[in-house]
Amino acid sequence: MDVLKQFRAIFNTVKQHFQQVESPCRISGAQLWAMAVIVRQPGLRVSELARAMAVHQSTTSNLVERLVELKLVEKRRSENDQRVVHLYPLPAGISLIAQAPQPVEGVLPEALTQLSAENLVELHAILDKLLGILQAKEAGKNVPLSEI
Repeated sequence: MDVLKQFRAIFNTVKQHFQQVESPCRISGAQLWAMAVIVRQPGLRVSELARAMAVHQSTTSNLVERLVELKLVEKRRSENDQRVVHLYPLPAGISLIAQAPQPVEGVLPEALTQLSAENLVELHAILDKLLGILQAKEAGKNVPLSEI
């Protein structure tokens, strides 16, 4: 039961952080994280953003479309290859990130960066066993936590 309580505490902490972020920023936690990556790496492609966030490219495309609608991000086609689209933050997006509650990536990704490589390997193995027992479907693994 203690482990169950630990999971509850983790999920509650994540949920509270997203609520604290989403209210003043008026965008989802996942959109804020995407915005932060774009601000740090202007000119990256959607596929690179998806990799940086560990989410599916279609999910990232939807996040980017919303950021474009809100005039926080601009898409520009590559001069060399018109099929390639690069993402650039607009001034409103840069300002949003500067004022956003931290960590913009979310508290769980931030906490995971503080674990040792050895701890992460152990945690990964144990969670893999748990997912196997649950017969968890692959579908949910590429969805940002703020959208679950």
